[in-house]
Amino acid sequence: MRLPLSCAALLALAAPIAAQSNAERVVNDAYTRSHDYDLVHQRIEVRNFDWDSTSLDGRVTTTLVALRPGLDSVILDAGKRLVVSRVVDARGASLRSAAHGDTLVVYPARPLAFRDTLRFSIDYHARIDNGRGLTFIEPEGREHRPQQIWSQGEDHNNHFWFPTYDFPNDKMTWELAATVPRQYSVVSNGRLVADRRNPDGTHTVTWRQDPRSATYLVSLIVAPLVKLADTWRGMPVEYYVYRADSNRARRLFGVTADMIEVYSQLTGVRYPWAKYAQTTVADFFGGMENVSATTLIDWLPDERAYLDRPWYQWILIPHELAHQWFGDYVTLENWANMWLNEGFAEFLPGQYWRVKLGAHPEDDYYLDEYHQYLQIDQRRRMPLAALGSNNVYPKGALVLRMLLRYLGPERFWASLHLYVDRHALGNATSDDLRQAVLDATGENLDWFWSEWVYDAGHPRFVVTAAYDTTARKLTLTVKQTQTDSAKADSTGLAFETPKVFRMPVTIRVGTVSGDVVQRVELAARDQTIEVPGLAGAPTMVVFDDGNTILKELTFDQPTPWLATQLKRDPDLWNRQWAIDQLGQRRADAAAVAALAEAATGADYFRTRAGAVEALGELPAASTAAPLSAALRDTSAQVRRAAIAALGQLGGTRAAELARATFQTDPSYEVRAAALTALVHADSTARDSAVAWGLATPSYQDVIQEAAYRIIAQTRDTAAVPRVEERLATDRLAAHVLAALAARGSVHALDLLAARLNDNRPVVRRWVVEAFQFTLPRQLGVPRLQAVVGTLKYPDTRKDVETALQRLQKPATDDE
Repeated sequence: MRLPLSCAALLALAAPIAAQSNAERVVNDAYTRSHDYDLVHQRIEVRNFDWDSTSLDGRVTTTLVALRPGLDSVILDAGKRLVVSRVVDARGASLRSAAHGDTLVVYPARPLAFRDTLRFSIDYHARIDNGRGLTFIEPEGREHRPQQIWSQGEDHNNHFWFPTYDFPNDKMTWELAATVPRQYSVVSNGRLVADRRNPDGTHTVTWRQDPRSATYLVSLIVAPLVKLADTWRGMPVEYYVYRADSNRARRLFGVTADMIEVYSQLTGVRYPWAKYAQTTVADFFGGMENVSATTLIDWLPDERAYLDRPWYQWILIPHELAHQWFGDYVTLENWANMWLNEGFAEFLPGQYWRVKLGAHPEDDYYLDEYHQYLQIDQRRRMPLAALGSNNVYPKGALVLRMLLRYLGPERFWASLHLYVDRHALGNATSDDLRQAVLDATGENLDWFWSEWVYDAGHPRFVVTAAYDTTARKLTLTVKQTQTDSAKADSTGLAFETPKVFRMPVTIRVGTVSGDVVQRVELAARDQTIEVPGLAGAPTMVVFDDGNTILKELTFDQPTPWLATQLKRDPDLWNRQWAIDQLGQRRADAAAVAALAEAATGADYFRTRAGAVEALGELPAASTAAPLSAALRDTSAQVRRAAIAALGQLGGTRAAELARATFQTDPSYEVRAAALTALVHADSTARDSAVAWGLATPSYQDVIQEAAYRIIAQTRDTAAVPRVEERLATDRLAAHVLAALAARGSVHALDLLAARLNDNRPVVRRWVVEAFQFTLPRQLGVPRLQAVVGTLKYPDTRKDVETALQRLQKPATDDE
């Protein structure tokens, strides 16, 4: 969802602050843009949409207030492809204007005094680089893809289709009036105030957003849609979908009103807008929290897909809804504080599922965030609050979870309520949240902010244990081994990882007479913790009971301790850690037995699935029986893990089970895993598996994707004709050809290059993507250089030139 700032903006922002640390830059608002007027209101009128030229005609009437005396020019953000025909003041008198790159300067008739109001209108014609600000969608002969237009403003793209102040630290109210053919619906922010039929077969639909919000949240959707109506406490809750999807919408979106209720109760702040609409569109990247009018991808699950707990309802819907408080109602001051938007929106779904389903689903949710964060951190380590931070989603959620565990529910939610209430309809920084915690609880968490918000990384603990039978005392040696290896960038900025993370930690020691719990403060890189007065030798030692610290842990323990923890610990994270340790003990019968027991008897499916995955890495003689039993589990996630593990073990019986599972299991994800398992177990079944997979429809094409992976991973060049046939209907087909080319198929590479001149735009576009994102640079760059001069279609030539520019740059740590 995040889009990079322009190079010019980065240089302008970075130049004066080279000597400051990251914390200083963020706390001192170094990334906040100055402006000399307050944008109060805009009326945005758009019409004459043309899909062929991706253009429109517009008029924007702007009301603003001067923030300095003698204001003699107003600088608006306006894309260089907005061609202004006239600018007039409130009386209709012409005003002078001048365009400079992506800005438009309007000169008032006379300089404005401090707090004077100016109102003026701009008439313009907008030629859109498709996908910048507005995206024009053509059907392209594909199913489930009506002609449509949708906007995307974040970070700062709305100025490519209407002149405005395009930075989040000023807020306005607005009206949006769109004139479109009558068969199209228009969805935008706020309240519907008019829908006027025009004599020429069009209608003009007007929406008004009040109270104010940030300009990047202005939204426009034009598409043939049907509306399903719901309510929350009398407020409209609306779902706009294609007519073909209307029978799926209620099952998917019906949870929305309950989510609004839970979030309102948790935050202590009633949902603040006039309505909540969710609209589905084509080719969207996921979701965007446009104020009161969220835009979502058109991947509505069918009934069977709910067996696999679809991401759409589990994460996407509650994430975008959370933004209505965190992002829209309280908005980041600048993009270096992005985590205040995305971290809260990623955190709150876990709290919703805790309220509705209990502690295990909450742990399950955040465990996924933990794994995502570790993957990101391994690529590049960055602070949470930093310009361009790469971890604002998962680390933001995990740091807030940590803050909740540290403060406790009462103090945490009181702090959030104060933060939201204090900055309602305004902007906030990371330090504003710290100040709200201080004012709500009396506790200054400057150390927490320094470690977890402004610095990078997380602690890596190495723990060893020794039990003194005479003294009946357990001694833990705790070392923090994280290192700071960050290098300074061109401005002198280096992201630091603390040598010591300060944090309280709880140790739980199991004995035959019960558990002993001790809470201590971690405050040194090397630390010794003693737990005296034990009734006997430990049966279990849990470091960080309740898993309150974002960390990596190395703690070598006897197998019986780990087996006991796996069986007794209620925390899913700690269970998974124990599973990972046991799974490394291939020759340990007790470890295998503990995993087998968890795989078939644990009280939550995530633990059973994790144990099944671990068993798949152990010798077949001791694991085949529990894996076969796991295939009968009521959870699709466990069955998927079981069939994948059986495929790894191989053999005739595994192949038979894989075939039966593909034919009979109701879950799409399990059937997809069964195809892969079948080929692992019996390589002669590859052709049948590929044919079955390509012919089997599924939600999100997960079964077809499994067939594609088989083709790519087994270098099945015989399947190239079948893949080529799908280039116009399946985005992945081009990527499969690229994967085969990367594995040595010259024929696949030749086909890809030839399809850059295909007469179907969608094929050309997807082939360019495959060159850019799947084919290795050393193969892709020479071939693109060789063919760019022979390309027939200007749009493809431009896309290839852009791809070459990107591919010829040095690779970044995030790639």
